[in-house]
Parts: sequence; structure tokens; C-alpha cells
Amino acid sequence: MIKFFRKIRQNLLAEGKTGKYLKYAVGEIVLVVIGILIALQINNWNENRKEFRKSKVLLEEFKRDLARDTVESNYVTGKLARRINIESWALNLTSYNTSQLDSLKLVFIGPYYQQPITVRTFNKLQNSENPNLYGFEELQNNLTKYYTDTKYLLDAYNEEEKHYAMYNEINRVILEKTEININGFPMLPGGKEQHENLIAFAQSIEGRNYIKANYARRTGMIKYFKRVKKEAQELIQQINTRLAKEK
Repeated sequence: MIKFFRKIRQNLLAEGKTGKYLKYAVGEIVLVVIGILIALQINNWNENRKEFRKSKVLLEEFKRDLARDTVESNYVTGKLARRINIESWALNLTSYNTSQLDSLKLVFIGPYYQQPITVRTFNKLQNSENPNLYGFEELQNNLTKYYTDTKYLLDAYNEEEKHYAMYNEINRVILEKTEININGFPMLPGGKEQHENLIAFAQSIEGRNYIKANYARRTGMIKYFKRVKKEAQELIQQINTRLAKEK
């Protein structure tokens, strides 16, 4: 093909047809430029298709992360609901006796619960060379909101729960009044005094306000965790709907 074009140019020059030669040369340049543009367009199209396929794979991974968040939400809200039930029991009474000590201990001494958001795929996308879901811009905006705004408030609830469970001054007071019982280890003498101290604290204004604060905080946590679960479920549905259009 190159030899063919070269022969045409040589013939035009040999015949002294300079004007036709210039027109031909311009036309040849235009054809070369068009060829380059077409090649670039094809290359861009291929790259875009690769990015699109990569985005679809990532969306499937996002679905798995979001499904895990809904499972975590069910687990944590269930545990929090049980904590709230025992706190509600305590608040509905104004006095206690030694037969209720085990329940009182559950009110004041127990684990804390946090709901995480699975950020594996989001971090993978953010740290990639091209941190965009090509062809799924609206979905990416919704996912980004979930992994930033929603996660920010969720982390705040989680940190507050941890603070009240581990670093709150009231916790120190409670632990000073009651020894934690672990099977297999002896308890210090003076158990009766410890029991009386715990009951007295539970019946004090300070003790009841502590229970009320925990009850109110955990009630708010359940509401927000359920909202997070709903957001995760809606995102899964959005991803399914969008991917179905690409089949």
C-alpha cells in the first residue's frame, strides 16, 4: 500500500503536475490523520470496555460487602435489644432484692456492641489506578455517600458505646463495688457487702440516671443501625437493577 502511494506521488512529480501533487499530498495526510483517529477511537473503546467489565466485577463485590453489613446489623441490633430489655426491667422497678442480683449485674456489667461497615471493596476501588466505576456514576455517588457520611455517624455511635462500656467514670465506680465472677476462680470474702453496695447504687439517682443514659443511647443506636441496614439493602437492589440492564 505504501509503495502504491509512493508510485502515484512519483508519477505526478514526473509529469509536472505540481498542483495535483499538492492536493494528493494533502489528501494523503488527511487519510493518515483519519486512520490515526479511528485507531485511537478503537483503542479508547477497548479501554472503556475493560473499565466497564472491571466495574461490573467490583459491583458484585460491593454486593457481598453490603450483604455482610445487613447480617452484622441483624446480629448487633438483636444483642442491643436484649440489653435494652434488661435495662427496661431495671427502670420499671424502684427497689431490688438479692434474688435479682444476677439481673442487676447484667444491667451494669456486660459487653458492648458495635456495628462495622465492610470497607474492603470501597478501599480497593479508592486505592486503584482508576478509582471510578465506569458507566455506573450514579451508583458510585450513592456508594460513596454510604461509605463516608453513613459510616462517619455509625463510627460515632460505635465509639460512644465503647466509651460508656470501658472508659466511663461510672464503670469504675461499679467495678469498685462488685467483683466480676468468672467460673473456676474463687471470689473474695464479703460478698454480702458487695451485693448490698450494688443494690444501693442501682437504687440511687446516679445509678438510675446511668441506666437511663444507656437505655436512651442504645435505643438510638438500634434505630440508626436499622437505617444502615436499610441503606445497604437499597444499594444492593440498585446494583441488581443496574446490572440486570447490562445482561
